[in-house]
Amino acid sequence: MQLSRGDVFNSVTLDQKGADVLSMKIANPDFPIADEIKHALTEELESGRLLYTQMDKRTTGRIEAMAEKVKKRNRVEAAPEDIMVTSGVLPSMWLAVKYACQPGDQVIVTDPMYPPFFGAAEACNVRIVYHKLDESRGYGFDIDALNELVTDRTKLIFVCNPHNPCGRVLTKKELRGIGEVAVDHKMTIMSDELWEDVVLDEREHVSIASLSPEIEERVMTAFGFSKTYGVGGLYLGYLVATNKQMMETLREISGNAAWWSRGPSNLSMVAAPCMLDETLKWWREGLTMHIAKLRNLIEKRFSEMPGITCPKLEGTYLMFPNLRSYGKTSREMTDYLLKEGKIRVSEGSEYGSNGEGHIRICIATSEEIIIEALDRIEHALSKLMKPQT
Repeated sequence: MQLSRGDVFNSVTLDQKGADVLSMKIANPDFPIADEIKHALTEELESGRLLYTQMDKRTTGRIEAMAEKVKKRNRVEAAPEDIMVTSGVLPSMWLAVKYACQPGDQVIVTDPMYPPFFGAAEACNVRIVYHKLDESRGYGFDIDALNELVTDRTKLIFVCNPHNPCGRVLTKKELRGIGEVAVDHKMTIMSDELWEDVVLDEREHVSIASLSPEIEERVMTAFGFSKTYGVGGLYLGYLVATNKQMMETLREISGNAAWWSRGPSNLSMVAAPCMLDETLKWWREGLTMHIAKLRNLIEKRFSEMPGITCPKLEGTYLMFPNLRSYGKTSREMTDYLLKEGKIRVSEGSEYGSNGEGHIRICIATSEEIIIEALDRIEHALSKLMKPQT
């Protein structure tokens, strides 16, 4: 049955409806795939073209669409030769470390932060230096503190904007401060902007590479489609660097890699144009309206439950409530919620020491599922001792 545009974000997937355990752990949206995307994929299958990916006219056109989107929406003057198509965003983290660092060098990451950033540094034998984001300060960047972390071995800064798991949209002032630190110390910035479309309350997503030519020279930016459109299984992303030497070196590193050196398949790439242009503008707008509505509902319910604080969700559809007052670690709380509440969430400590005591919840589902999940959380917490103050 074809759903109307008004119904699509409140539809319920078969694996959640009536489920014994509600899964809100993985950052996958719980919505059906847009008809426009399904049509593009089906048309390609029916054509019988499932050959190896090659740089033909069709592939070139898709890369041109990526460059056009970056110019129009990210305000970065990227040409097609500044685009590297990748198997999702995760390979870009590894490429960034290999480009900027030698073993023993340092990379700055935030704490808390999405764990694969840590993994990319560890895989390359690079030392991780943590810029602590403080919940009491709204998880904002402290540029003076960031600057003090830099040594002559610091070569790379990882940025995630909007931020996973804190749900923040970085301000232009913060981004400019980060960029200026990188320029002053001749460092590289890798900016993960996978969540760029999920920005709430009319906030503006700003690409750090758009702020000045000096900053742009030091930035590589990773984009993708999985969080906006629920197509993570396509393993499709793209890395942008307008610094010609940087992109040339990235291509060399990628060419020497194994599984992602071939990039995504032809089938994955056919859906890119309709996700990049205005075809699915209605989806992007509808998604952010739906997430904002759910965010407001969850905030109200959390305010009625004792012992929960939660940073304001500005971007992404990941909420990061603090349940430390219940006297359990993140691991203990996630285990407890699974056992007593039949709800699966992520433990905050996976995201760094400043995530201890938190859980991460993916809220990209229907209002029906959100209400059920909140009821389960409230019921489970009501069985615990009164929160410590």
